[in-house]
Amino acid sequence: MTVAHGTVEAPVETALHRAPAECKVLATLVFVVAVALVPRGALVWPYAVDAALLAAVAAAARTPPGLLGRRVAIEAPFILFVVLLPIFTAGPRVDVLGVSLSEEGLWTAWGITAKATLAVLATGVLAWTTPAPDILRGAERLRMPRRLVAIAGFALRYLEVILGELRRMQLARVARGDDPRWLWQARAVGRSAGALAVRAFARGERVHVAMLARGYDGALPVTDLAPAAAPAAWAAALVAPAAATAVLLVSWGWL
Repeated sequence: MTVAHGTVEAPVETALHRAPAECKVLATLVFVVAVALVPRGALVWPYAVDAALLAAVAAAARTPPGLLGRRVAIEAPFILFVVLLPIFTAGPRVDVLGVSLSEEGLWTAWGITAKATLAVLATGVLAWTTPAPDILRGAERLRMPRRLVAIAGFALRYLEVILGELRRMQLARVARGDDPRWLWQARAVGRSAGALAVRAFARGERVHVAMLARGYDGALPVTDLAPAAAPAAWAAALVAPAAATAVLLVSWGWL
């Protein structure tokens, strides 16, 4: 990973970047599950502790705030739907700034927003410290289903291909005098989206036929992996997830 300083890109190399991929993948999964299982109706403190743990890991990895901000921006459209829960959920209601809102809806909206945000940020830190191919190799090392790993690998590999196709189509439209910023260009934008979908489907069919011709049997070949992670690497990687699990147990009253 690199960070831009003016016009120069300086490589970022931290202990988290050097940690084995399988350790980071498992740590992220455990952390996300621990956050997701925090009971509904929990106050701010479990999420605040989990956020502090994640902030410490992000700081240790020197994660750019802009990268995390872009990750949070991705979930913004989904959060807009969550905002409607306190309005339409039935049950006891409270007045907030003169608006009658459902208590249960407020708790549900708060829990979904907090959990989704922490999960998105955790995956952002993982993506910053671990290249996508290494994440897939780590998933293989953790014995995750090979078909799921293969699907994820295809999605990562061809996302850039589709984005490149989209950029070329946009450039061609602009070169012909089109301006997609105006509302009356919505029809042209829709046609472009349809054409992109057709091209992506056709490309996928050609790739699949080529893979079958080369002996593809539904799973990618096993990737050569680095040596197995040492116990010390596992212990260091699981500190934050273990703390998040302890927060979960305390929030349920089990610890």
